[in-house]
Amino acid sequence: MEIPKMTVGGYTLLMPPGWDRIPLRSKSETQDAIKGIVDHSVKFLDPATPKDKVTQARLELHNRLNRAVADARHRNGVDIYLPVEPIHGFIAPASFLVSKVSPGFAARTSPSEIMSHLTKDFGPSEDIELDDVPGVRCQRSVPADPKDEDSVPSRQVNYVVPVPDSGDVSEWLIVSFTTLTPDGTPQEFLEILTELFDAVMTTFRWSDAA
Repeated sequence: MEIPKMTVGGYTLLMPPGWDRIPLRSKSETQDAIKGIVDHSVKFLDPATPKDKVTQARLELHNRLNRAVADARHRNGVDIYLPVEPIHGFIAPASFLVSKVSPGFAARTSPSEIMSHLTKDFGPSEDIELDDVPGVRCQRSVPADPKDEDSVPSRQVNYVVPVPDSGDVSEWLIVSFTTLTPDGTPQEFLEILTELFDAVMTTFRWSDAA
């Protein structure tokens, strides 16, 4: 795997309508984004909803988003993207997380060896490129956690590439798409969400921003 020699630290993506981003590297920006999503989401409640029910809905969404942020930061997350507007009265049970990881291998370790380590649990893979940087796309079905009664099966798609920085592969980018697949989920709906994520990834571009 040959890494292009360019200095970058960030990325850009073009998001479809109805999705929003929560940045994770600044606590103030994170909380501002969460507040914005909560404020936007309650606009879709029935206007006749009692005020106490609106308050409860706001609190539940705020807590759910903060739990997602905590989990994402534990996974070295940079940004989370979430659907925030319903389509046909339904918000898709999907999200994707952009993470940067530093595996900490010795300098002599090849990029291919690092890639194999990072993707060993990600399922079957295929070669891809993100803005001319070679990587892999992996897809797998994740069963429900038997220890968690609220857990449901999911599909996960991971794009894994080294961050280009003068040939240094000490830092890697993992973009993980997850959609819940409870019993009865139509296969067509699942494929549409997966195709949407793959389409978004075609707009990925590296940038100089950290």
